Amino acid sequence: VLTTIVKLCLKSLQEFVRLQTFNRSGFQQIQLDVQFLRNSVKDKVEDEAAVDFLLDEVIVAAAERCLDPIPLESPVLDRLVQAKLEKPRNN
Repeated sequence: VLTTIVKLCLKSLQEFVRLQTFNRSGFQQIQLDVQFLRNSVKDKVEDEAAVDFLLDEVIVAAAERCLDPIPLESPVLDRLVQAKLEKPRNN
C-alpha cells in the first residue's frame, strides 16, 4: 500500500514540475529534495526500482523546465543530505 501511495505522489510531483519554470537554484533544490526522498523511502517501499525511476523522472522534468540546468555533483548532494540527516532535531 505504501509503495502505491509513494508512486502516486511522485507522479503528481512530476506533473507539477512539468508545469513550472525553474532557474538554476530551483533546479538544484529539486535535485536535493529528490535525493533526500530517495534516501528516505528506499528501505520502506517494495518496488524500489519503480520508485527510483519516478524520482529520476522528476529530475528530468525539472531539467527540461529549467532555464540553466547545471546539476549539483553527486558528492555534493550526498554531503548535503547526510548533513541534514545527522543534524539533531529541536523539539
